[in-house]
Amino acid sequence: MKVLRDTLKDARLNERSIPAIEIATYLRLWKEKTFFSKEWESKRKDEFIPVTAGKFLEQQFCLAAALLERGISRGDYVAVYSRNSLRYAIAFYAILSLGAVFVPIYPTVSREILDYILYHSEAKCIYTGDYVQYEQSHAFLSKPQSPLSTIITNSDHVSDSRVASFDEIMERDPDPDRFDAVIRRIQDLTEDDLAAVLYTLTADGIPKGVMLTHGNFIAQKAVAAYVPMDDRDIKLAHLPFSHVFGLSVDLFGSAVTGSVTAICSSLETEEIINDILAVRPTIMSSVPRMYEKMYVQIKQGIERYGWLKKKLYHSALETATACFIQRSRRLPIPFKVRFLKSVYGIVCRRIQASLGLDRIRYLFSGGSSLPLDVAYFFGALGIPIIEGYGLTETSPIVNMNIPERNKPGTVGPPIPGVEERISGEGEILVKGPVVFKGYLKMTEETAAEIFTEDGFFRTGDVGSFDDEGNLVITGRLKDLIITSTGKNIAPRMIEKQFEQEVIIEHICVVGDQRKYLTALIVPNTQYLMGYARKHNIDFDRIDDLIEKREIVELYKSCIDRISQSSARFEQIKKFTLLSRPFSINTGELTLARKFNRALIQEKYKEVIDRMYPSSELI
Repeated sequence: MKVLRDTLKDARLNERSIPAIEIATYLRLWKEKTFFSKEWESKRKDEFIPVTAGKFLEQQFCLAAALLERGISRGDYVAVYSRNSLRYAIAFYAILSLGAVFVPIYPTVSREILDYILYHSEAKCIYTGDYVQYEQSHAFLSKPQSPLSTIITNSDHVSDSRVASFDEIMERDPDPDRFDAVIRRIQDLTEDDLAAVLYTLTADGIPKGVMLTHGNFIAQKAVAAYVPMDDRDIKLAHLPFSHVFGLSVDLFGSAVTGSVTAICSSLETEEIINDILAVRPTIMSSVPRMYEKMYVQIKQGIERYGWLKKKLYHSALETATACFIQRSRRLPIPFKVRFLKSVYGIVCRRIQASLGLDRIRYLFSGGSSLPLDVAYFFGALGIPIIEGYGLTETSPIVNMNIPERNKPGTVGPPIPGVEERISGEGEILVKGPVVFKGYLKMTEETAAEIFTEDGFFRTGDVGSFDDEGNLVITGRLKDLIITSTGKNIAPRMIEKQFEQEVIIEHICVVGDQRKYLTALIVPNTQYLMGYARKHNIDFDRIDDLIEKREIVELYKSCIDRISQSSARFEQIKKFTLLSRPFSINTGELTLARKFNRALIQEKYKEVIDRMYPSSELI
């Protein structure tokens, strides 16, 4: 579409907004492949299909023009309810190009949460990915006082005049006047304009809308000073674009650097790992849980080798780990260790290749703390994970390890432009251009609670700085357990000790105002059923299996083994195995896959109380 390209070349777009930055990058890379997607014209594909920057911009402007035609104006709220896809990315930039506000909705939320977000944000339009998402949105369209006036969908054969098919929009002849109108909208945007409202669950289960400006996202460009990237890099974007980490670091970050983005639409670990193998990315951002599963997969694979090969791999990893730990602690590496590491190098390279990470330059981790064992493992392979820290409210990165001074166990120093301090209670306070405007429709009382008098955002996280200026996260201010004997305990630090145990999917430590600690454990059901068959343990359902004496003893021995190195008051005295998983849909997990502890405490109150007989209650 030469007309659009010439029009964009002639347009004067100051890089004061997200779409202006994106257009400048993709205009420069017009004929280059900038996206890989497993979809084409709404059809799912088995392989990644390349898409040029020019094709992406053409579809972005066609969709923006269609939204304009349907009455979407500057400041209107437009929701996107879909899994990751190329069309999701197109919708994101099309919405922002009009000066409208992007409202992402997690692809598997309950209908109640969907309705709440649409009512609360007063969204005028929604883009839906699959048929189920369209059906739920269409039902909301007809509800009393529904703010929705139109739906853009991938579904074909739509008869409702309030609904437009994405394919039909792309088949229309483009109107150059509409493109000019979209460009004028972009020219009017500034850093202070609202770009997105991302909803996060509160402790009581009610979502709150985090308001992020164009300037908040643009401030994240400071990270590029640490990790230079360009159009020779390829990212695997598997984090949901409905989460700030995936949205800012993967989707917007690619538009800043020009790096190629391979979009993974699945939320399933196995499919993500297969996509990593297919893409062999040079850059990848993920959450600790993904890295943990890759780590466990390799460890289990090694255990299935013959004794000689197993010994070789163990020796190689032990040597490489020792070398990495010395380097990360800024200590000299003995000649013998360096020599053995060079000899064993082929083993580490084979493991890299088996994970699809043989071309990787940077691995990033955020969302929660990365276990040291996992950090040391990837460091030993020669691909250390760069851990950072942030929240939805900080768009998201506040701290990040500098690759040359990467220190596992910390999240690094504040990024340029961010001011950070620790309160008297140990809470991390943040100030700077990355910090959000506030929560949508929040009261003055709420504003006073979340910001200090001198403008620092209260993160709710507890931490401290080490002697090199790196931040160490120790827990959540409201998550701290205070036992009836007055002991202050950070449950997250205890839970982290169990993250490498293959029999455990989730473990949530409880014990506030009680004599001792207990735990709710979600078993790794797939592993557990395999274990039961191997050891001839009869069972009908998982509910039946978790009550078997042999299974309870299996978990007890695991907890006793790990707890023995902890102080007595930090040891788990009792536990309960749960037959149902924790999930985002049922509320136990937030979108960042952290525990919603208040909801867990309420939902499992009877289960928890049974671990504290009446004679032991305070």
